[in-house]
Amino acid sequence: MHLLPGTNRCVQCGDTVDEVLCDTCRSQRNGIFSIAYRRLPQNSLLYLFSIIKSRLFLGLLLFAIVPILLGDLHLNVVDGMMVYFSLFWFFIFQPIMTAQMAMPFRSIVLDIAAYVFTGIVGVLFALAVESFWIGHGANLLLNSSYLLISAPAYIIFIGLTEEFAKQIFVLLLFTVNRVQKKVWNPLVYMMIGISSGLGFSAVENISYVEHGITFDVLHKTIGLGTITALTRALYTPFLHAIWAGIVAYGLGIVAHRGYRDWHLAVGAFLLAAMFHGFYDASLRAHGGLSVLDVALSYLVFLSLLLNNRRQRSSLVD
Repeated sequence: MHLLPGTNRCVQCGDTVDEVLCDTCRSQRNGIFSIAYRRLPQNSLLYLFSIIKSRLFLGLLLFAIVPILLGDLHLNVVDGMMVYFSLFWFFIFQPIMTAQMAMPFRSIVLDIAAYVFTGIVGVLFALAVESFWIGHGANLLLNSSYLLISAPAYIIFIGLTEEFAKQIFVLLLFTVNRVQKKVWNPLVYMMIGISSGLGFSAVENISYVEHGITFDVLHKTIGLGTITALTRALYTPFLHAIWAGIVAYGLGIVAHRGYRDWHLAVGAFLLAAMFHGFYDASLRAHGGLSVLDVALSYLVFLSLLLNNRRQRSSLVD
């Protein structure tokens, strides 16, 4: 390996790198299990304090007690659990994303803002646009039993609408940064896009589960609608997150390189909309195709995510 001038040594393991930390130690430092890789205090009180303030304690404890708190506080368990499932994926994606950044950008406030903004404004925007399309006959195409008809309809009327709705907050940040001439790592945009997608899924899934409960009551079934809705709630936060992450990464590339690469953002948007629409269309009658769609979606997302590390590695080879 040929090292570039001005390289450093990893402050944690001593390995020679072109950054402050090597890739392995950065991943260990930023992950939820980071406390397991640190030297802990010998003093018993400091040792316990280190554990209490760690993400391994606080993060997992939060997931363990939230269902209990919802019941004890007599809050809407359905609404609370939809948020719970979406936050579960946030705590998986966040350390993975942070570990890929050479200079980690702590955007937790922006993550929260994106989550809330899209959960309210983004969902309302998507609802208004989709209601317009359905009111003008789109429902006939969406409900077609022929995949060659329903898939393009879902891509145009649902995929494009919802993937744009999830990028409204990202586009606002994009505009502000261009005006202020700030340059962020494209992965920062990607993480904010992921948070936006998770916020969208949380609110959308509340509606699905409520409709499932209503279906059970009206048809006197034994939880069929509710089980279907809850099953959806378990995995759709992941899908909304990776599709929004793909589009946001494209916007991040444009923000980083300049408007000459605008076609990359448009391509990422169209690709995510196609994944989204085809998944929705194939879910009911073509389960195998929907699984393939999920696999391809995740492959594209992970390829974009890890490309940042591949480019850094090529500089020192």
